Amino acid sequence: MPVTIVVTGRIPENAVLIEAFPSRGYVSTIASNHMIRSLGFEQIGHIESEKLDAVAVVHDGVPMHPIRIYAKGGIIILFSELIIPMNLVHDFTAALSEWFATIKPGKVILLASVPGVESKETHEIMAVTTDIELAKKLKELGVKEMNEGVLTGMSSSLMIKCCGSSIPATSLMVETSYIPDVLAAAAMLEILKALLSIDVDVGELMKAGKEIEERFMENLDKLKIGQERYREMHQQSAMYR
Repeated sequence: MPVTIVVTGRIPENAVLIEAFPSRGYVSTIASNHMIRSLGFEQIGHIESEKLDAVAVVHDGVPMHPIRIYAKGGIIILFSELIIPMNLVHDFTAALSEWFATIKPGKVILLASVPGVESKETHEIMAVTTDIELAKKLKELGVKEMNEGVLTGMSSSLMIKCCGSSIPATSLMVETSYIPDVLAAAAMLEILKALLSIDVDVGELMKAGKEIEERFMENLDKLKIGQERYREMHQQSAMYR
């Protein structure tokens, strides 16, 4: 299998599943990471791919898979520190849709972002949803509904699969123009907080914004260097085969 989903913990029944693969501005990554850390989510698995570079990340002295599965209560988060290349989106989508059919989530929320204006004041959030329950809440929260447009990447591919499997799915898209965009992530968290009734401190994320940005960019640079070194080593070793 090109993509393998390894589960080592308990999967909540009828869960709310949040997909948080990297998006523009790394908004989904920052927002979901804050949820995981603040609310004490437990890692219950990871995702591997034979087509991705061999990369491990280290946090607090612990080596980890870059694509991990977390859970707490009735929420599952699919969290990735790697951008999935477009040529692998199909493989990941196929594996995840098969997994969804097995674990039967009650609803899926896909975190994404779209290009925004060069402003730190406005981070408008739009949504596309097939979830009747969440559609009412989104309207009450003043979230703009996208009636026309084009979706791309992992989130859009999974949205189509969820529709085909009759799984209620919602794509939340926040406007962003910065990398990394902590304020856009905070705006996304405010909506998730209201939709899921979770007690996450968004203010804490905003206060630590500069520190998060610096740490994020440092980790991103290390990840890129590691991938480049692996490719160089792989190319050099091929000369002696």
